[in-house]
Amino acid sequence: MANLPGLLTTICIGLTLSGSAYSATEVSPEAEFKRALSIIEKTQLDIFSDITPENKTEVILRFNTLSEAAAAELEPSTSDSGVRIAEKRIELMRSLISETIDTYNDQYANYISPDALRKYSERRSGSYEGIGLKFRTVTDNYPLVIGPLVNGPLESSDLLPGDKLIEANGRDLKGLNNRNIIEILKGPADTIVRLKVQRDNATHSVVATRSAVDLHYARSEVIENDIGYIQISRFGGKTHKRVLALLNELLKKNVTGLILDLRNNPGGSTRAARAVVSMFSNEKYIYCERNKAGTIKQLPRHGEHITDLPLAVLVNGDSMSSSEIVAGALQAYERGIIIGSPTFGKGLVQRVFNLKEPLGGAIRTTIAVFGTPDHRIIHSAGIVPDIYVETAADFMFKRTGSLNIKQNARNFQRTLLEEGVRKKHPHKAKALIEAPDRQLQTAIAEINKLKRNR
Repeated sequence: MANLPGLLTTICIGLTLSGSAYSATEVSPEAEFKRALSIIEKTQLDIFSDITPENKTEVILRFNTLSEAAAAELEPSTSDSGVRIAEKRIELMRSLISETIDTYNDQYANYISPDALRKYSERRSGSYEGIGLKFRTVTDNYPLVIGPLVNGPLESSDLLPGDKLIEANGRDLKGLNNRNIIEILKGPADTIVRLKVQRDNATHSVVATRSAVDLHYARSEVIENDIGYIQISRFGGKTHKRVLALLNELLKKNVTGLILDLRNNPGGSTRAARAVVSMFSNEKYIYCERNKAGTIKQLPRHGEHITDLPLAVLVNGDSMSSSEIVAGALQAYERGIIIGSPTFGKGLVQRVFNLKEPLGGAIRTTIAVFGTPDHRIIHSAGIVPDIYVETAADFMFKRTGSLNIKQNARNFQRTLLEEGVRKKHPHKAKALIEAPDRQLQTAIAEINKLKRNR
């Protein structure tokens, strides 16, 4: 982390990064390999290690040497030797790209395989093609239904929380891990999934047609009669649009204060974070970042200012990245009171550069370090709450991933959580299960104080 504390001490000025788009024409693996190495050299921060990484020329020379050796090891064949050599070269390129990024000693930068890239893109976009079902795997047993996603293909189907998933398109699901089950359930739109479901020792069939499924990373409710509560579990590419709709709905219900829950939020889209801050503040800038060349810029607001109602923001040690942008900006402008425990401290900006097939996949580099709009360092420091409230039972209130499930599904999740606590902590299970959400309680009390002082 060399020189990190001084990275944001200068006045913010403009910054321009070149884009990663390219034409739809065919690109050779070798050309993409060289482009990937150039991107790493130009964009990846080198603040995490004192060792000078290999430059592009050195890596290419090493590739040529290893490629020739690999080709010599393959047995000649009249039918497929050319194909096998080409595959080996691509495999070697991917390996060397990964090794090159690893030399920067940055845990957040990496080569993303084509398969992993598809999953990453789904999380970022907040949508995928499948049947929209939240479930939980059980070791050596059948997975349990949590509930269908709201507005998904299964929303009106005969599925209840706690049902066992026995089969999907004839595939037995017993003992399969989460990844394997997802691969079975996902697929092209307009294709069919036939589920065999067990409930109370009786089985029945459920048929679903795969379609585009939206993952909502935000939900809302009115608590204490007149306080609007919005939870954001991560910042997907469309999360700010979801939050805007939820906020407007709460305002129509005449709420008199707002609580924004960013606990356990791992971050995501910085643009979505900027938009969320903009809903609560009319300030011009949201955060500040510095790139590899040393150029610093301030990132502007995104979207419209919606409300000045009293605001509290909940954070904890698993609030990261974009959630820290939101908390840091609202704290800097004294727009909201930050409550909870210090955030994780990931003040780094990653960018994903797609690589064209047949090399495929993508490289994710750390292109900048960011801080609050008043230039406080976030990385390794985090956001320190205005009111510190720690609770040993905070894991009891943890909600991650997609939040667009119905209340009965949330209740079942809580039941499973309590069962796990009884097994893992038998002597203090009752205290943990009955423990109040002290961070949320504090936020409610502070909102009421702010309302009285208005």
